[in-house]
Amino acid sequence: MRTDSDLWFLDQCSNKQLEFLYNILTLEIDGSYRKRERLSNSLESEIYGTDYYKYSDRIALELQYQSNDVIGDLLRQNLRDYRDILVDIMIVQNIEIMGFETAEQLEEELILTLNDRALGIQDAGIYSMPFDVLLAEAMNEEVMTSPIYRAIVPAVIYISILRLEQTNNQNNTDVVKVNK
Repeated sequence: MRTDSDLWFLDQCSNKQLEFLYNILTLEIDGSYRKRERLSNSLESEIYGTDYYKYSDRIALELQYQSNDVIGDLLRQNLRDYRDILVDIMIVQNIEIMGFETAEQLEEELILTLNDRALGIQDAGIYSMPFDVLLAEAMNEEVMTSPIYRAIVPAVIYISILRLEQTNNQNNTDVVKVNK
């Protein structure tokens, strides 16, 4: 099993945060299980149940599995790099990706753009819109008609928010240490 270094931070997330991500990856909007999901029937899910933090790496792998657009890759459980998944989502959302090297930079641009669209203001520089508002902005026709994008777009938006929150908390801690 190969894990993606861009998703390692998930093991720092709370059980409640991982539960939300688990639900995004396993459940459709109507509450039924996604046809392509394997997480709810995984050995880790069977053993640890609602202790999601104990299998955060398997939750991350589910995103990589579900992002396969060819059924053969899905069946072979090919893993796509998180950054590649993110680039695909940025393209579907018509967000410029030139000049952004890291997954963190792409995530930040994704969140900023969705916030700008929700507010109707260009370059607002605001990161604070709720997940539901950002998701509503991202759910265009191409996303809604694709079983792949319906699963991975919400997951990537949520992962982006989690990383931004974690980065902001670490930055705030660093600022406090410097000011003392």
